[in-house]
Amino acid sequence: MIVVPALYPEDLIVRKYLIAAAVLLAALPCAAELKDAPAAVAALKSAAAKDRLEAIYYLGAQRTQDAYAALADHFPVEKDAYLRVQLVEVLNVRGSTSAYSCAAAAAGDPNKAVRQAAASALAPNAGDAVADGKLGALAADSSEEVRLAVVTSLSADTSTSAVSIVGAVLSDRKSTLRARRTAAGVLSGLKTPGADRELLKHLSDADPEIKAAAAARKPARAKSGAVPGKPAKARSAPAPGKPAGTKPAPRG
Repeated sequence: MIVVPALYPEDLIVRKYLIAAAVLLAALPCAAELKDAPAAVAALKSAAAKDRLEAIYYLGAQRTQDAYAALADHFPVEKDAYLRVQLVEVLNVRGSTSAYSCAAAAAGDPNKAVRQAAASALAPNAGDAVADGKLGALAADSSEEVRLAVVTSLSADTSTSAVSIVGAVLSDRKSTLRARRTAAGVLSGLKTPGADRELLKHLSDADPEIKAAAAARKPARAKSGAVPGKPAKARSAPAPGKPAGTKPAPRG
């Protein structure tokens, strides 16, 4: 008997979009039909999703601010969730205000796959007030997959903003255990004072894995006899003209 492994919900979502992409790409006409950027911009208004998908890829490949602006302008009116994901991913570029505005808009999309893409696109901007607000909202998203996207996208970012956002996922008792454990793992791996402070809030966590991650970052105890926070007693300086370590001469 063949046993079919269970799929996580996010695996089913990925499979759904991969199938949709395969269907669309199979139906794509030759890319040569789009002669230039104006033709691609016009194709964004096509009733056929395959034409709009081709236009998205064509404009993304142009790597110009005008092309990025056209794609960002199209995002709010695109009805197909898969194509909105493609728009965010194609516009996942640094230094473009159009790309940034598209990612910010995607953070509030009703489709969780689009919000996942937004998390990845916004993560490099952690530290910016607007991006931090959007990432913070995504970190508290009702979807576990979106929360995980935020945490994993910030896994190498040691900035105060990133650590705080990941710490919020760990502290949120409404988060799934999987999301909280992932956040604990990310903070543990950063090995920074800020990340340690977030972890040490959970020394008494009900989950043994999170509790262990916090305990592993607990500062070592001071040596026996030493008082924490109090400097060691300084040795008295030798008398002038007398070398250090010289014993007093015996009296006759």
